[in-house]
Amino acid sequence: MFLRLLLIIAVFTAVFYFRKRWQNTPPENRKALLLNWALWTCLAAVTIMALTGRIHWIGAALALCVPFAKQVGLWFMQRKLQGFSKKDSESQAVSTAPLDEDSARKLLDLDADYDRSSVIAAHRKMMQKNHPDQGGSDYLAAMINQAKEILLKKLGPKK
Repeated sequence: MFLRLLLIIAVFTAVFYFRKRWQNTPPENRKALLLNWALWTCLAAVTIMALTGRIHWIGAALALCVPFAKQVGLWFMQRKLQGFSKKDSESQAVSTAPLDEDSARKLLDLDADYDRSSVIAAHRKMMQKNHPDQGGSDYLAAMINQAKEILLKKLGPKK
């Protein structure tokens, strides 16, 4: 009888706590809060099942390792991405030689008789295709920007 009363009090306390927490959480963070609660509920259920003999302790230990495996996987992905960005910046440092007018014109796919508006239009077209936010490389975007600057400098100040 005492154990049931204690369980009922614990359930009411948990409901009150979760309700307050839900109300105080901004709407954009509620999904993460629900996922967090679901994870802790599953972990508690597995622990109770292991303690009452309904699941073998090895199965419970494996189930408890799942959230940690996710964190380890995220850590490895971050390390891998840091390695890629480091290699990318090293390759940029090696090959950032300034462009000459001819190579800048070829990079933007312009004829020899270009003007200011055609340079700007060609730059816009190339950046739409090669922008890093669209899956292009930072290096190529920097080269396209450098080509635009070189050609606009050669044309002189805006009239």
